[in-house]
Amino acid sequence: MLFSILWLCLTVSLGSWWMILGLRQAKTISQFATSDAQVQDVTRVSRMLKMEGTFFLILLGMGGVTLAILSYRDYKRALLITDFFSTVTHEMKTPIATLQLQVEGLLNEEPAPEVSKKLQKILKENRRIESRMDKAFYLASLMQGEGLFIESVSILSILDSLKTEFPLKIQEPFIDELVKADRKAVESIFLNLFENSLRHGKASQIIIQIEKTDQEEMLIKIQDDGIGFSGNKASLTVPFKRHSTTSGTGIGLYIAKKLMDKMSGFLKIHETHPGFSLTLGFKLS
Repeated sequence: MLFSILWLCLTVSLGSWWMILGLRQAKTISQFATSDAQVQDVTRVSRMLKMEGTFFLILLGMGGVTLAILSYRDYKRALLITDFFSTVTHEMKTPIATLQLQVEGLLNEEPAPEVSKKLQKILKENRRIESRMDKAFYLASLMQGEGLFIESVSILSILDSLKTEFPLKIQEPFIDELVKADRKAVESIFLNLFENSLRHGKASQIIIQIEKTDQEEMLIKIQDDGIGFSGNKASLTVPFKRHSTTSGTGIGLYIAKKLMDKMSGFLKIHETHPGFSLTLGFKLS
């Protein structure tokens, strides 16, 4: 929107200056005319400059206004889509959390094996929907340019809380220093990465190594034993790009990379076949 307005102002200004300069040149030439024929020629040229210049400025103005209107419509449409994503994700979180609590309550009553198996499947699918909602929420917030709440976060405590859901193996020695990050954003990053390893990489184990560098950074190296990725690794962080019929939408890695950038960190993907390997870099608190 701003670019279209600047383009309109610039082009109209240049067109106006071209027409004024041409008229000034015609006026100067008319002062040196020595015959009526020459004066008539200069007058005709001056009239032509006025007509063509005015027509040219009208075209520039109409084009610029049209561009500004279309840009504004696209902006409003994009804002409407992001608002829709935010509203839907917020509205869906409550029933999803309620359903999860009810299923967990039924499982605590130790039902029959067949019923328990069905309840476990419902709980798994419910968590999958919750993960999709979280991705939609962060995608909407990234599109709106919302900021993160940066605080001192323990990476090790977040990983410990995820051990019950994912086959994680944290290699020793443990480094439990605090980093500058948004806790919910870090949790979302790990969930996206681990879900990709299990669902798309068919991994059975995820190995995590935590290191500290001399540049006051903490490196989280993640390696799984899955099938990996044999394509162009640079395209892995491109959203909505499917690399095969079984691959995901690419939103998970895209969100992870953008969130790391907003926390002044980085996400680096290594050689991805066999297995999948990447490194997350955080600033120490």
